[in-house]
Amino acid sequence: MIDSTNSTPAEDSREPAAHSETMYANPAAIFASCGTSYVQFRRRHVPVVVDHLTHLAPSPARVLDLGCGPGTLALDLAERGMRITGVDASQEMLDEGRTWAEQRGVSEAVEWRCADAGMVGQIDGLGTFDGAVIADAFHWFDRQRVLMALDKVVRPGGFVAIVGYRAPETQREWWHPLLVKLREKHLGAADLAGPSTPYVRPEVGHEAVVRASPFNRVSVLRADYRRVYTLDELVGLQRTFAYSSAATLGEKQEAFEADLRSTLRTLQPSGLFATTLQAAVIVGRRPESR
Repeated sequence: MIDSTNSTPAEDSREPAAHSETMYANPAAIFASCGTSYVQFRRRHVPVVVDHLTHLAPSPARVLDLGCGPGTLALDLAERGMRITGVDASQEMLDEGRTWAEQRGVSEAVEWRCADAGMVGQIDGLGTFDGAVIADAFHWFDRQRVLMALDKVVRPGGFVAIVGYRAPETQREWWHPLLVKLREKHLGAADLAGPSTPYVRPEVGHEAVVRASPFNRVSVLRADYRRVYTLDELVGLQRTFAYSSAATLGEKQEAFEADLRSTLRTLQPSGLFATTLQAAVIVGRRPESR
């Protein structure tokens, strides 16, 4: 199903609070140890999402990817002819991205910058962009601060696209409650932002924050898609999350993964884990003139 609308699915409609959200003291540490696993086990965004993003600005568009990781979305956009600047607080992620870009033949189309997303308006020589994308990373940011920073580097009429593998308030993978219980069993907390920092859950939905920003002309794309994992892929995927990475689990990783394998194998002897999810792209545009 593909649906392009002017409101996001089941978003919290409350206005964002006037104060800034809590910042993580060390954003580079949130995804420590995740780089290699991210490239190996994180699935790429579905084609309908990449297609939608490539038509948001005339080619060859210059696009900023904030919280780019190793380029999971950035390299797909580069392969479609966009010129990408990827910004991430983790040098480990950027190093993986450079290697991956070389393997995919798009090194010349991608520039990498190591910086906190909230500082994007202060990075020397960054220049001006036709748009910015933030894929499965907006919830880690001080969202209002980041959007105000993007107002300095995105041209009038440009866009910000918030991309999520799962639209807000839609169904999760059927095995998600099991993963939460196993994390609680082994770590005592289900949601961590890296090895020792609690995750700060945003108080309002992404769309409300975008609507209250300079990028207040909003549209939304939603698309259903099916995904199938093998047992090895599903276990490996857990190493890409801040709350179950090797750095977060530490000496508990082996026991956690053994417990996970045993439990999943019992529930699904075939070793194949299928689910239907709904991706979402929230696009906010700046007016042509202020």
